[in-house]
Amino acid sequence: MKPTTVGLLLLLSAALPENASAAESNTVAEAPECHTAADTRKLGGHTFQFPILQQSAFVTTNVGLREGIARYDVPDLPIGRAGQTDVLLTGVQQTLDLGFALTDWLGVAGFARGTLITGANARSLLVDGASVELIGQAGAIVRVWRNESSGTQVSVRGNFGYQNGKEVTILPLATSILNSPGLTLEELILGNLGRFLLVPATETSVNGGAYLAQAFGRMFSLQASANGEYAWRERNPFDSDLGDRLTQKTHAARVNLGAALTADFAPHGVPVAIMGEYLFTTGQESEARLPDRTLKSSTVALGVYYSGRPNLQVGLGAVTTLNAAPRIGTDGDGNPVESGTPTLSYGQFILRYIW
Repeated sequence: MKPTTVGLLLLLSAALPENASAAESNTVAEAPECHTAADTRKLGGHTFQFPILQQSAFVTTNVGLREGIARYDVPDLPIGRAGQTDVLLTGVQQTLDLGFALTDWLGVAGFARGTLITGANARSLLVDGASVELIGQAGAIVRVWRNESSGTQVSVRGNFGYQNGKEVTILPLATSILNSPGLTLEELILGNLGRFLLVPATETSVNGGAYLAQAFGRMFSLQASANGEYAWRERNPFDSDLGDRLTQKTHAARVNLGAALTADFAPHGVPVAIMGEYLFTTGQESEARLPDRTLKSSTVALGVYYSGRPNLQVGLGAVTTLNAAPRIGTDGDGNPVESGTPTLSYGQFILRYIW
């Protein structure tokens, strides 16, 4: 756990007794439509947890940290004349979440995320290199319907996202060195070959969709969502024949369908909530020098959370994407070829404070 997380946890722990007491008194004194820390994500007597794989239907003021580690297995990645090889990548990620409720029915929310992915061994590092990404997303949420008696809330969200990253590609550099006999260290440092190492990449996206929260008594709940996303991507690899960088522009259109089921045992004296999640993604995306491909991935998640405080979410989550999009390699003639179906797994520590 990083120092930022430790400091936030201590701050939240110190504030809990006072805030919890105030929230409990406000619940008695005020009407249900006045959202306090105790009821801002409470509906039909059930306190909802924030899902991992989708956004929520609730308009809240909150701040949170998510820290994760990932494992990414890529089978049968084509690596030119050497054939195919299996690649193992590992990564770390830290996300800062922020949300502000402007009124009971309108709010703004966003996140900032940093991700580092690298080969887990020498072969994987040589073949697939590493990448560093900074991602930001911001948007608005509007509550369109809330019914306390049925335990139902429906909201819509719209977001704008931007991603800026650098890919470290070692294999193209090594190939160029092998194809340049007599190359000196000075020529390597001052020449163009060093530009093979870093490949700039950016992505701009817009997305929007509808979000549902449905309570089934105090113990059980369902959260569901349907949203669409369109992304414009640009990658700038170095071309040794041209002596300059190429501009590769691609796009992706995605549809995400998510569902999360929660069982909260706090009403029975055990402050633990368990949430199971499923996300199906379909759509179409383009790749440089390849036909457009259809997306079809399934992701499952399981989260375990402390549910003893209405203004605090803390827990652990595990996620697995069973059929992620293939990676792109090259055949013996330098043509782009897809790998086998990768598997992505990661775990997260989640800490969030809600006003």
